[in-house]
Amino acid sequence: MEITKAPYYNHPQMVIKLSSKPHKMFIGGRGVGKTTIISDELIRYMAHMNRGKISLNGLTYFHIRTKSLPPIIDHLERRGLYRGIHYFIGHKAPKKFRWDEPFQPPLDYTNCIHFMNGFVVEFNSFDRPEMARSGSYDGMIFDETTKLKKSAIDSDVLPANRGNKDRFGHQRFHHGTLFLGSQPLTPDGDWVFDYEKLMEEYPDEYLFMEASARENIAILGEKYFRDLKRVLPAIVYDLEVENKRRRRNVDGFYPLLSTDRHTYSNSYDYSYGDQHDIPDSNLSIDCRFDKDCIKTDHLYISFDFGSTQNCLVVSQWHKAMNEFPIIKNFYVENETLKVLINKFIDYYEPHSHKSVFVYGGSDGNRKNDAASRDTYFDDVRNQLSASGWDVHLRAELYEIPHSDKFIFWNKILSGDFPNVPAFKINMNNAMETFVSMNNAPVSPQEFKKDKSSEKKKDQPRWKATDLSDAVDNLYYWILSPMVGEMAPSNDMIILR
Repeated sequence: MEITKAPYYNHPQMVIKLSSKPHKMFIGGRGVGKTTIISDELIRYMAHMNRGKISLNGLTYFHIRTKSLPPIIDHLERRGLYRGIHYFIGHKAPKKFRWDEPFQPPLDYTNCIHFMNGFVVEFNSFDRPEMARSGSYDGMIFDETTKLKKSAIDSDVLPANRGNKDRFGHQRFHHGTLFLGSQPLTPDGDWVFDYEKLMEEYPDEYLFMEASARENIAILGEKYFRDLKRVLPAIVYDLEVENKRRRRNVDGFYPLLSTDRHTYSNSYDYSYGDQHDIPDSNLSIDCRFDKDCIKTDHLYISFDFGSTQNCLVVSQWHKAMNEFPIIKNFYVENETLKVLINKFIDYYEPHSHKSVFVYGGSDGNRKNDAASRDTYFDDVRNQLSASGWDVHLRAELYEIPHSDKFIFWNKILSGDFPNVPAFKINMNNAMETFVSMNNAPVSPQEFKKDKSSEKKKDQPRWKATDLSDAVDNLYYWILSPMVGEMAPSNDMIILR
């Protein structure tokens, strides 16, 4: 097996490639070339550890298979390693190849890459982090690091980086770790900056590096940056492209919103895909893969309408668990409301109980088009009904005062009312809703949600406050009667 040289490395790629430090953290802008770094690290382990095994860790198995793997396959081919010749994905090599297996072989190769020298890359999903507990690895690579839970990394995954010291202990990078990601969108990802302090304290062991996507301008070209700067607002461009650290929003409209208490990510029903032998390219295409969607119960949807954007959130009341989570969101930019509703219809076409309660702001009572007699809500009801849905319109005719919404969310998110179902957000299918809520500030001029982000024509609307408004219009009208002017129960000890 002959591995050819890569055609090009930019500066951060070369620094990481030449570094002898076993533990590396790289935070880079969109397009900086993180996949090349992952692929190179994978090749380094494979070339020096016959019959070794490392883990490639990501958000979900779906994300690893459909997002991480395709560019990795492309880079391996550039280096002279071809699928079906030098390695196999999703199963071990055919028996006729007589390839070795790792010293501690996987019992199931469904989530593995098997190389001709017996080396294996095993995928670990962070909606099932406990699966790593039973493993034993010679190194670890983490993709989308700032979106992974630090607690799961420390307790479930890193302890499995063990074994084979007698075989590979002479390699300095044995049991090494490589973390890669973009700037964290929420404070829960800020732990990655701890590696900067670790590098100062243990310079021989740790490497911390940040880089703008401009480090890869020779590949991306100047037009890439001009186009993104034109279509992205300055704050988003600085964060995702130039890789500048975000300024913390200390005056948020939802100050108690927390990833630890109000989000979850173990929401995929992998058994459906396994039972029906669905190829990776078609995974996660409809609600049948959603473990948190009760197929025999009705749905709640809430809209935020606009001339340049339309969005909706999907919720379901899980009364047995006393939870009311947002299980999915949809949004479109510069598309009609019809396109948005079709997205919902297509995704939930297999849902057996086609009954939906529809919420939204009072603007839904406006005419959708100057030449039409129908309102936004009329169009929603007509389109859903034509697709076989039993529609119950529950939209109110007036807007909720901002102060009432602010007080309501402080009560709901506090967890101080045990009679009220817990608010949760599915971070696999509705991460955009969390970001919209988490980024929503309070106006400095008056006590209200600052919605100025919606007025910027170049703003990617899922990061503006639109989705948060859709959430307000659903949860306030359903749950506010359950809290009203109530104080927390006197019988309950409140932990702050």
